Amino acid sequence: MTPPGDAGPNHPARGEPGSRPARRPRVLLADDYANILTAMERLLSSSCDVVGTVGTGAQLLDAASRLHPDIVVVDLHLPDMSGLDACRQLKAVVPNGSVILLTAANDPKVRQGAFESGASDFVAKYRAGDELLPAIERAFAALPQGG
Repeated sequence: MTPPGDAGPNHPARGEPGSRPARRPRVLLADDYANILTAMERLLSSSCDVVGTVGTGAQLLDAASRLHPDIVVVDLHLPDMSGLDACRQLKAVVPNGSVILLTAANDPKVRQGAFESGASDFVAKYRAGDELLPAIERAFAALPQGG
């Protein structure tokens, strides 16, 4: 007999019989400020697998094609391309992933441009502490393999 609270040999995880641990979102971060990347990585590390951090659009497209993240968080202003251009190009590189645009500018026109470029969500940097993780969770849950 299995003691109460013990998963036992027929239960791979605590909870329902046959349940598997939930898969965490694989996230790629792109921002040209190292301190922002560090802060985002710390913010997300307890709930996500941060598979990479990059500082340019070229690095982003290369990393996305190699790492196949579920979610890509892209700053609006990268040194070699706009985040909007990156969103458009990422749809071809990671067709089964989602892109979240992160920016200091909380402008309705930028927000509209983000969605038109293929972003699944838009988060203002000053709200990232409260809104980034929920945006990632929503985007991940909406993916066919998510959740």
